[in-house]
Amino acid sequence: MKILKFTFLLLISVILFSSCGKFKIVTINDINKNENNDKTLNSKVEASNQGSESVSKAEKYRESLLKAEKVVDAAREQLGTPHLLKNPKKKTAVDCSGMTCKSYAAVDVKLPPTTTGQAEMGKFVPKKALQKGDLVFFSSKKNNGRISHVGLISRVEDGKTYFIHTSTSRGVVEDDFYMQHWQDNFVTARRVL
Repeated sequence: MKILKFTFLLLISVILFSSCGKFKIVTINDINKNENNDKTLNSKVEASNQGSESVSKAEKYRESLLKAEKVVDAAREQLGTPHLLKNPKKKTAVDCSGMTCKSYAAVDVKLPPTTTGQAEMGKFVPKKALQKGDLVFFSSKKNNGRISHVGLISRVEDGKTYFIHTSTSRGVVEDDFYMQHWQDNFVTARRVL
């Protein structure tokens, strides 16, 4: 009877093992090794993805800084240009939104021709995060809070922020953004680049 049981178990074992093809005994060490390999592989893939993302983010940031520099340079080239309303000799003249349009054209960005249209471009930027190339928008009491003026941040250094804009009386000029007049009339800032 013992021989019969043994033979039966042996036969069952042979059938089971042969039906599974190659049979390999898996130990706890093998399982742990595979889990560690999976974790290592996952870590490498994540690091690779993060590396390429951070490189592309860094490249995009560097590219936007270079574009902002070109935009500001184009605005500086317009310094001294008279305002359209104060142009008796019909020289080349510009208004505030025309100045920003011309400046952004230096990097092939087409802005709407109006201050209100430009105020809808890009994304909102808080005052504390302003950087070169950002657009700043203002209103005046006579315009009932509607946006009526735009300028372009030209410098942020040593806690001071400057912007280039077109003044009705002085033409294209660079002013301190934190002058009381501008702060009293500030509405919003937008980043287009």
